[in-house]
Amino acid sequence: MITALGQPGVATLFVPLRSGWQCCREVPCPSTASMSLAALRQQTVTMLEALPECRHIVAREIQGVLLAWLDGRGITMWRGSGKPAPLLDGIAERIHASSPVTPLHPETYFQPGKQSGDFHFNLIEALANSHEGHTSRRLLQPFLQQKQFRRLDVICDHLPKWFATLDAREFSIVSEPRADGTFCVVVMPRHV
Repeated sequence: MITALGQPGVATLFVPLRSGWQCCREVPCPSTASMSLAALRQQTVTMLEALPECRHIVAREIQGVLLAWLDGRGITMWRGSGKPAPLLDGIAERIHASSPVTPLHPETYFQPGKQSGDFHFNLIEALANSHEGHTSRRLLQPFLQQKQFRRLDVICDHLPKWFATLDAREFSIVSEPRADGTFCVVVMPRHV
């Protein structure tokens, strides 16, 4: 049965067969219960190294630091519950479809700011409402590539790791903690 990532259990690697799915490997899953951040990170790295073929993870829930680490490694996350096989069929169809996955209307989450060229994007809300396995990179990168903005405030529960790959000559990035424990990451193109 699919459980939340961070709960005690095993990560199971499935491979498709003509007649369904076969479990080809199981490795212990990192458990967030009473574990230091360093130990949790090491267990996550160990799990991913034991599953080098894995590019998609299905879990009932993935939050916080685990979400940040997996997103930073380019893993696509999918939400689901129950038995894995029915979900895996649907996910495989989406992955192998000829057209790329279209974001779940990310423009809905881009709100204009007080000044012209200012925008706000609630990444927490966008990811929570995405049932297509979208990542922060998939939702934000098209907007950032257009560079037709003066300032973008991204509300998130962690600084997306892939932001480190943005060219510092092109973007200024400042992370500001908020009273509710989330962050506002301010992204400004250097050449507007």
